[in-house]
Amino acid sequence: MKPARLPLCGNNFLFLTVLLLFICPISQAEPFHPESSYLTVPEEIIDAEIDMEGNVHILLPGLPHLLVYHPDETVTEYDLQDVMLPGGFCVDERWGWYVSDELSGKIFHIDVAGETAEYIDSRGRPGDICIAGFAILYVSKADGIISSMKEPADILVRLEGSGNGQLSASGNLAVYSSDTESYLLNQYSTPDRLPGPGAWVLSADELMALRSDSILSVNGEEVFLIPERGGFRRISCSPDGNRYVLWSPGRGEVLILR
Repeated sequence: MKPARLPLCGNNFLFLTVLLLFICPISQAEPFHPESSYLTVPEEIIDAEIDMEGNVHILLPGLPHLLVYHPDETVTEYDLQDVMLPGGFCVDERWGWYVSDELSGKIFHIDVAGETAEYIDSRGRPGDICIAGFAILYVSKADGIISSMKEPADILVRLEGSGNGQLSASGNLAVYSSDTESYLLNQYSTPDRLPGPGAWVLSADELMALRSDSILSVNGEEVFLIPERGGFRRISCSPDGNRYVLWSPGRGEVLILR
């Protein structure tokens, strides 16, 4: 069961749609109970992503920094020797990963062998990162700014908080969400503030919101019910929108939804 899709025709239209539907909820269809499973990881999680093949990527504070849990239940480990204090990462489906290092202030492009191919200096203490269209966006915890990696002077939004939230993207759009503020971002237009903080994610062509016991679609419907062991504060999804991972910073458990 999949929710009806809403084309992303522009930031302002999407924002107003979300706002109106959250203020005036429509009649809700029966939510879907997805296939779910849990992963327990050896350390507290910094970041988590899932790709279109169902591989779950877990970023950890110590070596190995990156664990990849495959659908066949095997695990691949990557030490990422150049990274001292991971701040966040994103999967590059074509090539590997982008990983930020809070301590050095660098953002590393790492290939599928776990080797650094290139890096760029950030504004300082880079946190989460995402790929939106052809742009690499990241949030700086040093000054609370979201900007483009290729164009450091291109500021997308100045946050009120510290930049400890998460970034996700679909197409040319990205979402930043935290416990205090959330934004819908487009590199070519003014950011729209989302109606309420918390965990938001762009799933294929839909904007989704994580709540304690469910995931809401853009029209305010409960789409997925979360099992009783909920309380997750972050959500990531595969580019095709068919798989989700739920997790919390500092927690050693991930919930996988299919």
